Amino acid sequence: MREDMKTQIADTFSELLEKEDIDKITVTQLIEECQISRQTFYYHFHDIMDVLEWTFKRSTQILVQRSLESQDRIGALKEYLSFVRLHHRKLKRLVDSKKWFQIEGMMVDAVQIYLEKVAQGKISDLRLSYEDVQVMLRFYACGMVGVLFQHIDDRQLNEEKLLRQIERIIMGKMFPGD
Repeated sequence: MREDMKTQIADTFSELLEKEDIDKITVTQLIEECQISRQTFYYHFHDIMDVLEWTFKRSTQILVQRSLESQDRIGALKEYLSFVRLHHRKLKRLVDSKKWFQIEGMMVDAVQIYLEKVAQGKISDLRLSYEDVQVMLRFYACGMVGVLFQHIDDRQLNEEKLLRQIERIIMGKMFPGD
């Protein structure tokens, strides 16, 4: 029952985010929409940002599962890009938030977890230390979030080309002679 309530709150939050900026969504509004008590909300979450963070984690789990079902790296990256496209409006609202710095950190964390899980599922023989892997994943996560938001409003974006570029970067084959 607890997870169901968390999911209900998070889903309602996500619906509200489709319509308005995160800076304008309040706990009062959320509990009214969910038809729950304030006590129920605070039992599950500390505040609106906690709801957002939980929503990111849940979405990351779903995205990882879909990506692991893909046949190759490009398929996994397509799942990622498809997710971004599907949630474009919400992501744009988050970019424009006064809390952008905190939100960006959550997004980088989510992308890092995504990359780590996909790498574990797709790459069996990685000969790097745990610390090196963590730095590499953080680097790629920061880059993917940065590129994502650089192109978030680009209606002319050649997604296939971007996917190939990201794959070449991840595989260390971006420079001539690689």
